[in-house]
Amino acid sequence: MPGLPAVRLLAPALALLPVLSACVSTPSNPSAARATVLAGIVSRASACNAGYARRDTLDRFLQAERARGATPEQIAGARSTYVTISEAQTINQGIRPEPCTVEERATLRGQMNTVRANRFETL
Repeated sequence: MPGLPAVRLLAPALALLPVLSACVSTPSNPSAARATVLAGIVSRASACNAGYARRDTLDRFLQAERARGATPEQIAGARSTYVTISEAQTINQGIRPEPCTVEERATLRGQMNTVRANRFETL
């Protein structure tokens, strides 16, 4: 059995995988982390009919990140993260819709008012 030695070598590495992934998954790009939160709010608010983002929401968010001192690489990462999360949540909502509670809708309305007012510092 030629595969047995490979399995023996791979088993300890697989055992460490959860520990290693926890070390690697720390947010090294705070702009991307905030973009994830923003995309979640915007996508969920849209799905719950609790408000819609303006056409330039992403651009305004990225301008705010630049003002915070984000590097061009962080800005690119934030843009990519926002688009990816938004698309994934839209697809997921289409495949398996999640109902919205009255409380969630009210919370999302407040969050969307903050987003539309260009106040991204709370993300």
